[in-house]
Amino acid sequence: MGRKTRRQLLGQHFLHEKRILQKIIEAIDPGSEDLVVEVGPGQGALTFPLAAKAGRVLAIEKDYSLVEMLEKNRPGNLEIIAGDILKVDLRNIITNRLRPGEKVKLAGNLPYHISSQILFVLVEVKDLVQRAVFLFQKEVAQRITAAPGSKKYAPLSILLQNYFDCRLLFRVGPGAFSPPPRVDSACVLFQTRNQQLFFAAGQEKELLAFLKEAFCQRRKTLSRNLEGAGYRKEEISQALRSLSLGEKIRAEDLKPETLVALFQRLSQSGDKIRPDDENPPVPVL
Repeated sequence: MGRKTRRQLLGQHFLHEKRILQKIIEAIDPGSEDLVVEVGPGQGALTFPLAAKAGRVLAIEKDYSLVEMLEKNRPGNLEIIAGDILKVDLRNIITNRLRPGEKVKLAGNLPYHISSQILFVLVEVKDLVQRAVFLFQKEVAQRITAAPGSKKYAPLSILLQNYFDCRLLFRVGPGAFSPPPRVDSACVLFQTRNQQLFFAAGQEKELLAFLKEAFCQRRKTLSRNLEGAGYRKEEISQALRSLSLGEKIRAEDLKPETLVALFQRLSQSGDKIRPDDENPPVPVL
């Protein structure tokens, strides 16, 4: 098998189909006063049309060869930052460019191998964001927008839907990219909610750890998963009864607010039998 190119190593599949680009721009809805931050502009297929409509566009690109190319054709309202979105201080970058009372719009065709990590970056700057429009691998998009009862429903679904109205807008076939990926993609709109839907801001870390434990092995019941994570059986049973839930229920069958209520009851009931690091849950994002 031949050596991978730099583009392959960076997970770059450049979007080139104009019809899809136009649909993304319409979803972002850039205004003449808006600041739009694009993650991974690539060759600028989305960047330059955004700059033609938005007040200001800030593009963050990791590949220095692409940064040089973008700089050659850069309009006055486009700023390019050479850096890794997972390493730059995005909050500081945004706040230094926002006007009082203003919020940012985010966009990007995200590399498949870091899309979940970028979503945690989105959560970290959620209070600065008005809306975001991202392209993902179809499976990730389905997981983000999944509802209870779906096999795609996961901790990531609950975390993001708490802060954003997440909508799968449309699917994109491999032929819209160069080189074409081996899977379908999908475009997701994140519209910031006026208030949190399921839990208050600041609980993400502890709640996400609990949700990973609850969803750890989908074939097992919620009770068995939580026992395996170190919760006491009698306390699990008591918490389930207080919420009128049966012992055979699975995490994927419960609404987010019910899972949050269960987390709160178990958090109040006492310590686990053993620390997390002795029996770590399998990450389920």
